[in-house]
Amino acid sequence: MPIVLAPVLDTAAAAPLRLTLRAAIDTGQSIILDASAVERIGQACLQILAATEAAADLAGLDFRVVGASPAFADMATLAALDTLLAA
Repeated sequence: MPIVLAPVLDTAAAAPLRLTLRAAIDTGQSIILDASAVERIGQACLQILAATEAAADLAGLDFRVVGASPAFADMATLAALDTLLAA
C-alpha cells in the first residue's frame, strides 16, 4: 500500500515525514510513495526522500515514487534528484 505524500511538504512537514519513512524502512517492505497530491515540496523534504531512497537501497528494499505531480517532478529535477522519478 503506497504512502500518500501530503500536498505541502515544507520544513514543518520534514520531521513527521522522516518518522513515517523511517518506520516504513524498519518494516522491511517495499517503499512506495504516492506523490500525486504534492503541490509544494521544499529542500528539507527532498533530502529526506533522497536519504530514504539510499536507505532502502542499502536494505535491499524497493523504493518508488508513483504518480509524481508536476510540482513534485519539477522540484526533484531542479534539485538534481531525478532518481526519485525513476519508476
